[in-house]
Amino acid sequence: MGENPYQVIRNNYPGYSRTFRKIADYILEQPDAVLRMNIRQLAGQIDVAESSIVRFCKENGCSGFSELKILLAKYGRRQTDIIYESLQGKIPEENSRDIFSMNIETLQIAWDQMDFTAIDALTDRVCQAGRCVICGVGASASMAESFALHLLRIGIPARAETDSEIMQMLARTADAQTLFIAISKGGRSLPVVRAFEIARAHGAATACLTGSANTPLGALCDVQVVHYCPTTLLMNCRIVQNTIIDCVYINAAQRRRAEAEQIYRENRAALEQLYV
Repeated sequence: MGENPYQVIRNNYPGYSRTFRKIADYILEQPDAVLRMNIRQLAGQIDVAESSIVRFCKENGCSGFSELKILLAKYGRRQTDIIYESLQGKIPEENSRDIFSMNIETLQIAWDQMDFTAIDALTDRVCQAGRCVICGVGASASMAESFALHLLRIGIPARAETDSEIMQMLARTADAQTLFIAISKGGRSLPVVRAFEIARAHGAATACLTGSANTPLGALCDVQVVHYCPTTLLMNCRIVQNTIIDCVYINAAQRRRAEAEQIYRENRAALEQLYV
């Protein structure tokens, strides 16, 4: 690996299995203790198989546990990614400027890592769909609602679903004209995964926005947009997700320009009637 293991583990965390997350959590929370342990002691401490720790090390680019320990010692327990430390002792205005700067940096990294052909492929699917059902639970729920609203503005039938049970029932109504889109940072949300299994069985197309390529959800999707997620505590990937949604929305509007402009004007006219 040769890279900062703390950063690598946090970047890969969304795609980890439950066992890998257990290992990752202990390493990130107790790195000094890990340095004093052999693999048998660590396995006993967190109640996992030694083979799982070996697989974890290899998954993160190390030849084994010994190399991981060397890198943990080399980089030390760096806390520079904890937002409190970088903002400590500053007045609110300075904090705000730094947060703007962090968001700009986040978008730059996301841009550098983005596969823009995946965004194009998602736009194609959205334009071809008879209707879009956009799923998100927990922190992703508001993003699903935002995505659906953007599509409605340009005349693409879309519905956001954030209720885990209703999601399953909607999946059973899917057909070949339906596009199910999931927003799930970790790609492991069980209600979303189950809904996508059902939707695919009924012939629906599927797509997702996730922070990791190898996830149960990604395996069920025709199109997968994998995006960067910042690892700084209290910062999240909403700014990246919002930007991807803007890309799909604006690209789709350009492809359907005449229709989209007409619908947008009609929507504006209808909404103006709601204001005094």
